[in-house]
Amino acid sequence: MSVTFQPKGLLKSFCREYLNGEEIIELNNKEGQTIEAVCLEIGLPLNMISLFVVNEKPKPKDYLLKNGDRVKCVAIIGGG
Repeated sequence: MSVTFQPKGLLKSFCREYLNGEEIIELNNKEGQTIEAVCLEIGLPLNMISLFVVNEKPKPKDYLLKNGDRVKCVAIIGGG
């Protein structure tokens, strides 16, 4: 049973050791954990994430993961 995380943009630099060739992180046994907990476990800084998209729908960081979930983590865009 697994879930996948896909960090976007500069977020990839925080978790390179987990990324596969398709720049996706495949994780087993994370069902029932929050997006927030898993992000912290793999080194993604929550303060740099503006949006979590699970199975193409926006979700809060306290969403409980289910088997087969596909999570995209979108970085905050800065400018000036």
